[in-house]
Amino acid sequence: MVCLDGSSFAEEIIPYARGIAAATGARLIFLRVIARRDEPVAAEDYMRGFGQVVGAEWKVLLDDGDAGRAIVAELSRYPGALAAITTHGRTGLLQALVGSVALSVIRSAHRPVLLYRPRGKAIRAKEGAVRIDTVVATLDGSEFSEVILPPAVEMARSLKARLELVQVLPLETQGTYLSEARSGDLLESSYVHGQAERTRRAYGLEADWEVLHGEPAEAICSYVEGRDGVMLAMTSHARGGLERAVFGSVSGECVRRAGVPVLLYWPNPH
Repeated sequence: MVCLDGSSFAEEIIPYARGIAAATGARLIFLRVIARRDEPVAAEDYMRGFGQVVGAEWKVLLDDGDAGRAIVAELSRYPGALAAITTHGRTGLLQALVGSVALSVIRSAHRPVLLYRPRGKAIRAKEGAVRIDTVVATLDGSEFSEVILPPAVEMARSLKARLELVQVLPLETQGTYLSEARSGDLLESSYVHGQAERTRRAYGLEADWEVLHGEPAEAICSYVEGRDGVMLAMTSHARGGLERAVFGSVSGECVRRAGVPVLLYWPNPH
């Protein structure tokens, strides 16, 4: 379910959505929410044009209150649907997400949401599809981060893509024991290696793994930089209030800077 607003920025997510739909055999639906009753004709013409080019279904909803709420309500009618939405902020993550339609959907969808920050490349639907060949799931050693594994595995399997598990450690932990590692996880690579093995046993899917070092968001963004066909998959830590949850968080920074679509899951919104 691709959420559009009539802007060229929002259209940049279409090639990724088309690639996912083509690889999985999923239905592709374009959704637009409008706030004014004088908009429907123009909005429907716009959506019809994209629908004809891509061969997708389309729908225009009128809601003069909360567009995010309208998207979530429509999403609830499709239990297996994935919402694909762009974020529009250009001068900082707080402006990009807090109070935006994207954040409203993340908070209320109760499922992973595909986010993409537009790069201003004016990508149009007719330019084709982007094939995702690698799903990179980021872990930090916590059970909270591991919640992303089932949807990441499902996405990788559906796309016939490679699954990579990545953990970032501070530079000072290189070659040392990890002070916060779980019992038995002595070497720096044992945690993520163990998760790869558990993924193979639990899901029957082989997963590559990698240990990175440095500041988490910087290391993750550098890891995927310049790689075509990559999707990040991660949870968002929403524990200390909305601003703290989004602004400055690793997941938020990756949405803003990675340049790839991010499958973001906020499992415990408050």
